[in-house]
Amino acid sequence: MPIITISRGTMSGGRAVAECLADHLGYPCVGREVLQEAAASLGASEDVVRAKLQTPPGPWDLVTKERNTYVLAVQTALATQCVAGELVYHGLAGQFLLRGLPGVVRIRLIAPTALRVHALISSHTHTTHEAAERYIRAVDRQRRRWVRALYGEDVGDPSLYDLTINLQSLTLDTTCVMIAELVQRPEHAVTPAVRDQLETFAASCRRQLDEVVGVRK
Repeated sequence: MPIITISRGTMSGGRAVAECLADHLGYPCVGREVLQEAAASLGASEDVVRAKLQTPPGPWDLVTKERNTYVLAVQTALATQCVAGELVYHGLAGQFLLRGLPGVVRIRLIAPTALRVHALISSHTHTTHEAAERYIRAVDRQRRRWVRALYGEDVGDPSLYDLTINLQSLTLDTTCVMIAELVQRPEHAVTPAVRDQLETFAASCRRQLDEVVGVRK
């Protein structure tokens, strides 16, 4: 069965869906681990790598070689995890880091702002409704800018995904079952030929990263 990437806005239930799906399918569920592996490969802290992935360039700031190196390190870490197939990834930009590869099902989760505000307030009891809404809108705006700067794409473009699910009226279990049924279709099977392409991609990423890290040293 294929690799599954989960894209979502902040507080849109992405981690919960990913964990439910991984449990349902018996897959590993990967998120922060990819950042940790990328940080180790560069001798950097996890916080620095996260900042490079989450903070878009400023209005006068170009996408630098340094930022591209951090993105490459994350791509390499994720590609290495994906060689075996059967993985749920709920970190940032999976739909771009694995773009063009076979054996990948790209899911986009959306939810109304009111639902997301409620989720944020529930997890941060001292947050007001107004503050929660401002935070969610700010993070969404930041992610859109980051994706636009690095990939020239709109993160909400439905053509980037195989399936977009609105969580407004769906339970976690229903969402999980819908995705599980999709990925078990024969057209998403990870055949030996697909696995060869995943291995080739991971090896290419590692070579590029080794070259970059070697130059930096």
